[in-house]
Amino acid sequence: MRKYRIPNEVTTELKINKMLYLHDFLFLVGLIVLRLVTLPFIPSVLHIPFTVFLIVFGLFMVLRPATNPQKRMVHALYYALIKRKDTYLALDAHTKGRD
Repeated sequence: MRKYRIPNEVTTELKINKMLYLHDFLFLVGLIVLRLVTLPFIPSVLHIPFTVFLIVFGLFMVLRPATNPQKRMVHALYYALIKRKDTYLALDAHTKGRD
C-alpha cells in the first residue's frame, strides 16, 4: 500500500529564492518571451530603450507594496483602476492620521 503525503496548506506560494516566487519568475519569463516576439516589429533604434523599459516594468510589477505585502504591485494597480470613483469610503479612526 502506498502512502502519499498530503500538504496541510496548498495556497502557499512556491519560493524560488529569498525574494523571488514562482509566479514572479513566470511573469519575468513571460516578459522575456514578449520581448523576443515583439522585437522584430520595433525599429532598431528603439531596441535598447524597449528592453530597458521592459526590465524596469517587470521589476516594478514584481515588487510588493509596503501597504499590502500579501499582494503584488499589479494587484494594487488593478484595484486602483477598477475602483469606483462615486462610491463613498468611510474612514475610521485608525486611517485618519495616515495622510
